[in-house]
Amino acid sequence: RRQQQQQQRTVMMTTSRAKSSATTKQPKAPSKRLMVGSSSTDNAGGTANDDEELFLDVQSASTDEEAASLDGDDDGGIPSSSSLDHLPSNNDDDDDGRLSSPLPQYPANGGTSCWSKPLDNLFRVRSITYLKDRVKLPSGPAPFHCRGVDLWLTDNPERHIARHPSVMGGRLEEEDTFLVNFLLPFGNFVAYFGIPSIDKFPNKEVANVWTKFINGDQQYRDARLKLLPVVVEGPWIVKAAVGPGTSPALLGKVIPLQYYFRHPSKDEKTKGIYEVDVIITASTIAKGILSVVKGHTQSLSIAFGFIIEAAEEEELPETVLCNCQIHAIDLERCPQLPHFDLDGNEES
Repeated sequence: RRQQQQQQRTVMMTTSRAKSSATTKQPKAPSKRLMVGSSSTDNAGGTANDDEELFLDVQSASTDEEAASLDGDDDGGIPSSSSLDHLPSNNDDDDDGRLSSPLPQYPANGGTSCWSKPLDNLFRVRSITYLKDRVKLPSGPAPFHCRGVDLWLTDNPERHIARHPSVMGGRLEEEDTFLVNFLLPFGNFVAYFGIPSIDKFPNKEVANVWTKFINGDQQYRDARLKLLPVVVEGPWIVKAAVGPGTSPALLGKVIPLQYYFRHPSKDEKTKGIYEVDVIITASTIAKGILSVVKGHTQSLSIAFGFIIEAAEEEELPETVLCNCQIHAIDLERCPQLPHFDLDGNEES
């Protein structure tokens, strides 16, 4: 009997060693990179090629995101989510826990699920000598101010959302507004920017490109509107997907755009509303990047700069037209877009 017990123990020990060897961590497979546009190389503080780049790194094996986090970079004074824990939480939501429209403005709501105005010089744009030396410099003051940001949940993202009575908390028509409406697979992400009179633009160059943009045709607008996203805080996989924040994406090059522009009336009773719809749902590349970002929104702080490209010498230097930043968005708390027949009749 003792011999049988000894044999059983020997078998069990051998099996245990075999299992331990089989579960040894395997090396990760190399990443696959999906790119749009040409890559850019820094040259004298700028880029050698400003044909804009979007790329997505897809890790084919599991990733140790906590160990590889790139948090802690100098953010130039821009508020980050990790530094906001000491702030009080405000009740900027409905009774059911849903967030307001527009979303709370930083530092409300404890600095999470909110938006803020980033520093304009966070965004590097074409300098006055760009066509000669490709040098980029931090942007000067943006002419448009951010009025607010909405993130509506819906299975049927709306085009021409400016018609919806709920956007911007029902106050859209209070001033001339440029709005960018991202149509996402799960909703509408909308940013609203107040437009000053032309004489209050910070320089004649940005006033010139804005005037040509709103009066141009589809082809002209598609060739000029750029988006520069900058990840202020977030896991490395999001930073890899979005890019280093130095090369803007020429939106019309990779994503279908639609424009719904209404100029103000002469008596100024009807405000000017200039809506650009960015149809993410129609772009495989954009949806791939979004799929990475969506899984990390609660640990992400990202700034968006919108730029009208200065393609001619008299249009330089570039200036970021408008910008906004979102902080640690909890998608589950975002409001549902109320059902509404945009042809005139409310459904519910």
